[in-house]
Amino acid sequence: MPELNSSHAEYLDRCQTSWNELFDAAKEREELQFAFALCPEFRGMQDPGWSTAEEASRALEQYLDLLNRLESTPIRARISLSLYSHLSEASGLYEVPKNMMRIASGEDYNLWPFQHLTGHHKAAGTAISPNANKVMKDLLGHAHELELERLKSLIVETFDSDLRNGYAHADYIIWNDGIRLRKRNGGFPSVVPYDEFDVKLTKAIMFFQTLQDTIGQAISTYSPPKRISGRLNKDDPVMPAIIAYDESTGSFSIRTGQGL
Repeated sequence: MPELNSSHAEYLDRCQTSWNELFDAAKEREELQFAFALCPEFRGMQDPGWSTAEEASRALEQYLDLLNRLESTPIRARISLSLYSHLSEASGLYEVPKNMMRIASGEDYNLWPFQHLTGHHKAAGTAISPNANKVMKDLLGHAHELELERLKSLIVETFDSDLRNGYAHADYIIWNDGIRLRKRNGGFPSVVPYDEFDVKLTKAIMFFQTLQDTIGQAISTYSPPKRISGRLNKDDPVMPAIIAYDESTGSFSIRTGQGL
């Protein structure tokens, strides 16, 4: 976690309050699906090395380790901008709050919660994954429906689509007055001063890390194992389930079935 001043501490508190509010609402609505939602990308290849959510966390640690060893130079600014874009695009982890919103609003847990945002290439027919702009807009809309005003405000003030687009399309210039966003394909050029960018980056790191922490805290509540009853979706019957977290190995498991 970055070094905090009073403004950062206030933002951190809002993050923690917002995540707790969302997670509590989902857990109260349907705990079994809540438990599944704690595991992003829970589909397909599940052996080590196939989770982009876990990779995003590793990448954050590596970025921060490198940035802490660099002096204030143009390449440090470029790496910081890369990290900011990385945190914006980490939709693997953001599957967790999306599914929590689905559950809290009475929908079912979904293995592919952002699939409705996926496009297809007209010629090749291949899938086009949604970028950060679409993902964040979707989260904002869902938070609005649930009247999660704290979470809405956090997303708006933390993720700047112009910065993300500038980096993603090499449409920026590192200059002495800040990060210049040229917007060469339309729009008015602008400058993000370095002190303003530092605030945005710090907030993005806090947003990501407090989400990680809230997921970890929720998982830890299942040690010792907890027996509950719940539905996998609204069409299934209520069934018994055992949700367990093993502190010694770090494994998290969910067992369901009438024989439990």
